[in-house]
Amino acid sequence: ILIGSSSILNDEKWVWGKLGDVEMTEVFLYQNKPLSLAVESLHTIFLSAEIVSELRRSLLGQMEPPGEHVPAILILKGLLRNDMVDLLTEETLQDEHFILELIERDQSVKQAYWGVRFALARNDYSSVARIKTWLKSAGGAFSDQSHQPQIWFSLTDLPGGKDMAELETLSFTLDDLQRMTSQRSRPVVLFSRTGYLILSEQSLDKTETIFRVWLYLPLPLWNELREKGKLSIREIISASWGYLEAREAMREMEYYGRKRQATTYPN
Repeated sequence: ILIGSSSILNDEKWVWGKLGDVEMTEVFLYQNKPLSLAVESLHTIFLSAEIVSELRRSLLGQMEPPGEHVPAILILKGLLRNDMVDLLTEETLQDEHFILELIERDQSVKQAYWGVRFALARNDYSSVARIKTWLKSAGGAFSDQSHQPQIWFSLTDLPGGKDMAELETLSFTLDDLQRMTSQRSRPVVLFSRTGYLILSEQSLDKTETIFRVWLYLPLPLWNELREKGKLSIREIISASWGYLEAREAMREMEYYGRKRQATTYPN
């Protein structure tokens, strides 16, 4: 049996095992990713990506979005450079319902709010820093939906089969990637007729584990960030990654069904 529940912090939790077991195994469900479940003496059960997504929708639809409003909006306020700042007073900052309606006016602000809020909920301060870099250095650079960055991660030298296939559609061959990984310095940049591919490395927080980050930028986006914006390669990686994290957080937020009631907190 697979059981989904939520904690007091609005985190989803899934456990798997036999009925009557004293302890069940915690498993993790990821949107649009298949899942294999195995229990001793039973055949492995395979859940398709579609089933996993529907299970998560069913659970998250009964939950409030994770994270706390005030810490997220306080960070965001210091990064905004538009007319919305004038509406962020000491009183309105505390009113979550008001802020959630306000950020509907600006897609980038909405993405940044949920990106920061979700990152704080999982204590991912590296993600918060990347989102800050995006807003400070490249706030409007990603507005063209036809020229979006793409990102892949790998623990091994090369991406997995599905990711490799996606890179090949962008005119990057296996030989190209092998040449990139053979370089001693990081980051490494490779040009193709469709855009630029950047390889960098990142360590998992508080561990010695290194994973590889593969970032693709279409030519117009590269020109916007590098030629026009004069960003360094590392700034481009951080800003693009932060933008993608914020965009994904906003998409994830849409799965949550329960919204907090309109409440204005006292000063």
